[in-house]
Amino acid sequence: MSPLSFPAPAGKPVAFRLLALLGAAAALFGVLLWVVRPWYVTWGTTQAERLRTLPGDQLGSRAPRETRAISIAAPAERVFAWVAQLGQDRAGFYSYELLEDLAGCQMPRVEHLDPQLQRWSVGDRMWMYPPDKLGGMGYATLLEYQPGRALVFGTHTPGNAAAGTWAFLVEPTGEAASRLIVRGSGSAPPSLLGVAFNRTVFEPMHFAMERRMLQGIAGLAEGRGPSRTQDNLMLGLWAAAFGMFVSSAILVALGLRWQRRLLSFVAAGVCFQILTLVQPPLWLGIPLVLGLATLTWTPKRGSVLALQRLEVVS
Repeated sequence: MSPLSFPAPAGKPVAFRLLALLGAAAALFGVLLWVVRPWYVTWGTTQAERLRTLPGDQLGSRAPRETRAISIAAPAERVFAWVAQLGQDRAGFYSYELLEDLAGCQMPRVEHLDPQLQRWSVGDRMWMYPPDKLGGMGYATLLEYQPGRALVFGTHTPGNAAAGTWAFLVEPTGEAASRLIVRGSGSAPPSLLGVAFNRTVFEPMHFAMERRMLQGIAGLAEGRGPSRTQDNLMLGLWAAAFGMFVSSAILVALGLRWQRRLLSFVAAGVCFQILTLVQPPLWLGIPLVLGLATLTWTPKRGSVLALQRLEVVS
C-alpha cells in the first residue's frame, strides 16, 4: 500500500471522503491565514515603514490593517502624478483590467499623464465603480491631500459612512528613485461570518489587485507600459487552477479516484494561492498549471493499459 493509499472505514465511505476533504480544506485555509497572510499584509515594506505613523493614521481610532510598499526607479513627482490619476473616472487603477470590467467597473485605458486627471481637493470622490452603479456607493472620499506627497481616502460600506482609510504616500529616496507606500485601515466586520469572508476571500483578492496596481504604477513611472495580454493570460491561469480545485473537490465527494483527487485538490489550492498572491512570471506559472492538470486528469496506468488491450482486440 502506498503512503497516500488508505482504506475508508467500512460502511461510511462518503462520510470519510467528505471528512478528508474538509480536513484538506482546513489545512489550506490554515496556511493562508497563519503563514501567507502575515506576508501579504506587509508586502514590500520595511519594519520601520510598518511601525511609523503615516498620513491618515490620525483620522480615527482604526488600527492599520495592511501596509504595502514598492521601490520605483523614477522621481517622486513622476510617481505621484500617476498615483493622482487613480480612479474609475480618471485613469483607472493600473491593475487587472479584465477582472475589473467583469465585475462591472468599466475601467478606462489611460496610459499617459494628463494634468486634468491629477487635480484633487478634499472632499472629492475617487470612483471605483461608475457613479450609476451600486446605487452610487462605489467611491472613496478624499480626506487629506498633500500635493506631490500623499492622498488619503475615506472608505465606506453600506450603512457605515466611515469604514476605514486608504492612504497613498510617495517619498523620494534619491534623485531618480522613490518609495510608494499604501496603507489600509479599518474596523473588523461585526460578525464571525464577515470576519471569515474578509480573511479568506476579500483580503487575498484585494491584495492580488493592489499588488498589480503598485507594479502597474511602477512600470508606468519607469516608462514600461502594461501588457494586457500577459495580464489576461495570468487571469486565465487563475481560472484554470480554481477550476481544477473545484472539480477535484467534486470528484473526491463522488468517490472517483478520490485519493488522487484529494491530492490534486490540495495541489490546486496551493497553486491558486501561488498564482494569485505570489504572481509568478508566465514562464513559471504556465508549467505550474500544466503540471497540476497532469496530476488532476491523467488516467491511471492500469486504465491506459486496459484501453490499449481493447484497441488491440478490436
